[in-house]
Amino acid sequence: MPRQNIYMKQKTLDGIRKLVDERKAEGASASEVNMSSMGAELLEIGLRVTQNMRKKTEGESPEQIFNRTLMEECVKSRVAIQEILSMFFSVQEIKDDSRFSYSLQVEKMKGEVASIVERAFPKSE
Repeated sequence: MPRQNIYMKQKTLDGIRKLVDERKAEGASASEVNMSSMGAELLEIGLRVTQNMRKKTEGESPEQIFNRTLMEECVKSRVAIQEILSMFFSVQEIKDDSRFSYSLQVEKMKGEVASIVERAFPKSE
């Protein structure tokens, strides 16, 4: 393993020592955990975090891609359904039938959607 000397703040050094002591208190041996191994572990974690942050700023994360795709599909579905409903309620036979009222159907759908959303995402009090 390559060796590199680094300078750090006293507070950082104290934090690393504290982590080493905690691991030893949990039962790790001196060969399993020491200042060198703990410092290397923390540097690796910090490096991964920094690299992931750069990836997020350079391009879309998998979560962003999923959210965008989900939004596109929802919007497509909504537009298609609106067009179908528009065609459905423009047919004269349906207009003449008193059982089918566009405004009542819209209100019914809004109520059902609100109920489903409330079950999935209950409002916290």
